[in-house]
Amino acid sequence: MPQLIKSPRARAGIAAAVTFGLALAACAVPAQAATPKPNTVDYFYSGGKKRAMVIFQPRDSARDDERVVVSDMSRDNHYVWTEVFDVTAEKLKGHCQTSTSYKECAYAIPEGHKVRINVYRLNKNDSDFMGEVHTKKGKLPTA
Repeated sequence: MPQLIKSPRARAGIAAAVTFGLALAACAVPAQAATPKPNTVDYFYSGGKKRAMVIFQPRDSARDDERVVVSDMSRDNHYVWTEVFDVTAEKLKGHCQTSTSYKECAYAIPEGHKVRINVYRLNKNDSDFMGEVHTKKGKLPTA
């Protein structure tokens, strides 16, 4: 049979250790875990061929910046160039471009703001506006 702890100091020490452990566990696991927002993936075509893929990755704005991944799928002396706008704040957040396989860019966009990403295909001689990134429901993505 296990021995019972008879010393009042030992009981108080164990109670304090258990309370401290529970407090640490409560801080480590939030009461409501935030559900991750889905990524928005959109493909763009030109001349009947798939030329670019753009991914918008919303993040928890308090901890990390949103990401835009631009992928040039044709590699034909053109490059893919994007303009990233915070529609809610009516501000241009920046540009992201690649002429190689892909590039990832980070932007600080407040939680809940709508984002417009215009996609272009450019080279020395011409430019081609390919469209805007939209969700599966046809809406602008949200940070």
